[in-house]
Amino acid sequence: MSLEKKISRRRARLRFILFLIVLCAVFLLGGFLKFVSKVENMVPASPLPVADGIVVWTGKGGDRLAAAGQLLDKGHGERLLISGVNKALTDADVYELLTIQNAKGICCVDIDYKALDTIGNARETHNWLKALGYEHIILVTSSYHMPRAEIEIGALSGRVRITPYPVAYDPAGKWWTDKLRRQRLMQEYGKLLLTNLRRAGNDQQREAPELPDLPDKIEPENKPKPTDP
Repeated sequence: MSLEKKISRRRARLRFILFLIVLCAVFLLGGFLKFVSKVENMVPASPLPVADGIVVWTGKGGDRLAAAGQLLDKGHGERLLISGVNKALTDADVYELLTIQNAKGICCVDIDYKALDTIGNARETHNWLKALGYEHIILVTSSYHMPRAEIEIGALSGRVRITPYPVAYDPAGKWWTDKLRRQRLMQEYGKLLLTNLRRAGNDQQREAPELPDLPDKIEPENKPKPTDP
């Protein structure tokens, strides 16, 4: 093979590799812009349905606990699970952040101090749903975190119905002019890609371990009693 042919083939391979790199970059950029458009325009359903329970995942981004407390007060769910609470907070501290009375908190709020990340949040949520027999929840978390949260819960809990209640981190201003906000969106998009890749490579659902001290399932007070035949 002549030297010219070798050089030509090498250039062709380099052009093909460059084409793949550009194609991947366009795909990633397009996906990121689609993700940003979705989360930046995400709003709660109106009217908001009544679910079996309400779940809020703690973290940066908006007044999540206050929003969840209002939903509980308005009767949009029977019980509220708060997942990923800082261990330094007492139950009373949490009730104050929820802006609800202590009696309401003691009655209807379950606090999870164990979850340390999104996968942990999903696992604790799954166990809570299983213990109470809930099939429909309102999920409260930041808008940028919602897509990944829904994937993780769905992976463990199957066909549970999730009504998203996104809490905007910074509804004012443009994301591309805010460095911290831009970085947060890029990080979350990267985590979302990894979550999708992990789920695609694992056909079997992760089985969540059983945890002690879960609340008993609550039957509605007006549930009709079975009649004798």
